[in-house]
Amino acid sequence: MTEKKALFSDNTKENCYHCIKCGLCLAHCPVYKELLTEDATPRGKVQLSRFMAEGSIQLSEELKTAFFSKCLLCGSCVAFCPSGVHGDHLFSGVRWRAAQRYGIDWRKKLLFQVMANKWMMSTSAWFGKWARKAFSGIEKGMQAGALPVGRIPKMNEVPFSKQVAEVVKPKGKVNARVLYFHGCATNYLYGDIGNAVVDVLSRMGVEVITPKDQGCCGLPIFMSGDRETSVTVIRETLKLFARPDIDAVVVDCGTCGAALKNEYPHLLKELRDLGEGGTTITDAEIQAAELLAGKTKDVSVFISEHMDWLPKMKGNGRKTRVTYHDPCHLVKGQKVSAQPRNILRAMPDVEYVEMPAADACCGGGGSFQVEFPETSKAITKRKVANIHATGAQVLCTCCPGCNLTIGAHLDPAKGVKVLHPVQLLSQALQEGGKTH
Repeated sequence: MTEKKALFSDNTKENCYHCIKCGLCLAHCPVYKELLTEDATPRGKVQLSRFMAEGSIQLSEELKTAFFSKCLLCGSCVAFCPSGVHGDHLFSGVRWRAAQRYGIDWRKKLLFQVMANKWMMSTSAWFGKWARKAFSGIEKGMQAGALPVGRIPKMNEVPFSKQVAEVVKPKGKVNARVLYFHGCATNYLYGDIGNAVVDVLSRMGVEVITPKDQGCCGLPIFMSGDRETSVTVIRETLKLFARPDIDAVVVDCGTCGAALKNEYPHLLKELRDLGEGGTTITDAEIQAAELLAGKTKDVSVFISEHMDWLPKMKGNGRKTRVTYHDPCHLVKGQKVSAQPRNILRAMPDVEYVEMPAADACCGGGGSFQVEFPETSKAITKRKVANIHATGAQVLCTCCPGCNLTIGAHLDPAKGVKVLHPVQLLSQALQEGGKTH
C-alpha cells in the first residue's frame, strides 16, 4: 500500500462516522465476550479504521495482527448495530491494505492459490484423502489449530461434482429450474449434503443444474485480504451462475450464500470506485453480480417457499429430538432464521427443540480457529454446552463449516449427529418419515 491509496471507498468510509460508540456491539461480539479487552471490540476497530482513513495513524503490521486479525467476521456487530455500521466491510478492507503492504502468510497465500484453481483443489483433496489413509492411527491427539485432526471428516471418495449429473430432471412436471452452487465443503467433505439437495429438489419437481466447472465462492480469500485472487474467482463464478433464464441459484452453505448474495456486489463496487482489482471492474460485471445476488437463495429458503411441492410425509411414529444452530452468515448476513426451522417442524417424526442462543457464533471462522485456537475453542465450548443441554439426538445447521467446527467438539459419548436440514428431509421422503 502506498500512502496515496485510499484505505476505503467513500461509501465504505462513511461507516466510520456512523458509529456512536454506544458499545452495543460488545454484548454480541463472540471474541470480546471471551477476551473482554478493547482490542477485541468492533467499536475499537471502527475507531481505528477512522483514524487510519483520516491519516491520524498509519496502518502497521502490528496493528493489523493485534486488532483486525482478532475477528471472526461473523457479522454480529453489523446485525445489532443501531446505526447500521458495516464493520465487516471496514475490517476486511484493512486486511486487504495490510496484505498489499506486508504480504500474506505464505501458507495462506498457497492455500488461496489452490482454492482459486479447480485442478489444484481436486489434486490437493486427493492427496489429503491419501494422506489421511496412510497416517490413520497416528492422528489421535494431533491438532489443526482448534480442531482435533482425528475428528475432521474424511474426504469424499469421489468429489460430489463427479457424483452428480450436470442436469437432473424430475420425473414429472417441472415446477422450476435452478442452478446449484455446492461450494468446496460439500464437494470434498460432505457429498451426502449435495446428494440430499438434489434428491429433495427433484422430488419437488425442480430441474437441478450443477455446473461441473464451478469452484470456490472466494469468501475465505477476500476476507483474508487477497482481493486480487478473489476477483479471478468471482469472475469465474459469474460466468457460470449469473443467468437470467433460471429461477434461482440454490446454495447449501450460509457462507457461500453470503458471498454470492452480499459480498460480490459490494467488493466489485469497492474495487471499481478505488480503481483497483488487478484489472478494471466493468459495469457489466457489477450488473452480473447484482443479477446473481437477486437469484441466490439458501436451499432452506427455496424449499420453505415451495413446501406445497413436497410429497406428503407419513411418519413412522418414532420421534427424533432435533435442535438447530444458526450459521452467522445465514442468520445475520441473509436474515434467514425461520425457514430451516419450518422445514424441521414439517417432518412428522421430528421433535424440534430450540437451543439457548441458537444464533451465537460457533467459533470457527475459517482460519480464525487456526490463528487463535484457544479463543475459538472457548467460543465453541459455549455452543456445545447449549446443544447438549437440549438433549437433542441430531443437530442441524445450514453451513458445512459450522458442521465441521461443532462436530469436532461434541461429546462423542452423547452420540449427537450433525446434519444439514435437507439431509433429514431427504431421509424422511425416502423412508416414509424415518429421520434417524
